Parts: sequence; C-alpha cells; structure tokens
Amino acid sequence: MSPVPLTAPGRVPGGDGPRLEYDLTLTTTGPVRVLTYLSPRNNVLPAQGLRYAVSLDDGPPQVVNVTTATGANDTSMNRQWERNTSDNVNVTATTHLVDRPGRHTLTFWMVDPTVVLQHLVVDTGGLRPSYLGPPESFRAGH
Repeated sequence: MSPVPLTAPGRVPGGDGPRLEYDLTLTTTGPVRVLTYLSPRNNVLPAQGLRYAVSLDDGPPQVVNVTTATGANDTSMNRQWERNTSDNVNVTATTHLVDRPGRHTLTFWMVDPTVVLQHLVVDTGGLRPSYLGPPESFRAGH
C-alpha cells in the first residue's frame, strides 16, 4: 500500500490523518510486537528519514524512522542498505501493550508519503523465524 501523491507533505499521525485500520482478535494480554514489512526506499524528500507510525486501539501512535531503525544508508550504500535491497524488504518493529483479550484495532499511520507497506505481522509470542514472515492467519467465519 502506498499513499498518493508521493509529493504530499509529511503528516503528524493521529486524528483523521491518513491510515490503514485492521480489526484483530487477540486471546492473550501483555506486550505484542508489530513487525512492519516495507519496500526499501530511498529518502527522496527533504525530511528526517522515512517515517510511519503504528498504534493499537486508542494508544498513542509510535513513530518509527525507518532510516534510523534499520541503519540502511542509501548515500554510502552500506551493508544494511545492500541487504534491504537484495531482500526487497526492510523490517522494523514496535511494541504495544494488550490490556485485555478480545477485539482490537491496529492502525498503520502515514507520516512520510514515500513509505510503501508490504504487510504487518502481530507477534504475541512464539513467532518462528522465517524469510518474509509467517503465512496469513485464518479469518474466522470466512
């Protein structure tokens, strides 16, 4: 998923800002990690890097600077940049606290318009290592 136009200004996440919302059901409480799989991009806008945000339910959006989080540098084309481009993905993570089992809303917020989302993985514990994440979960009732 990619926002349009790519020349749009960066946004502060929250309120009625551009976002994707996902309903999910969690059976446990405690910390969960949200792994965000993004297409590798160069920082083409004069900004602080490539940024997005994630929130769970009414929690505050956690802003992630992909450039800082991954250490990939497209100017020097360092080893992490090489890895991201050869894998055609970079993965970053946020941690959120689940206070109750049941239905929740995961929100992916646009901050910088050149971020391209491939997919999200919610790790409630026990996620096994894999090349590009686990298969999609079954949806109840479908």
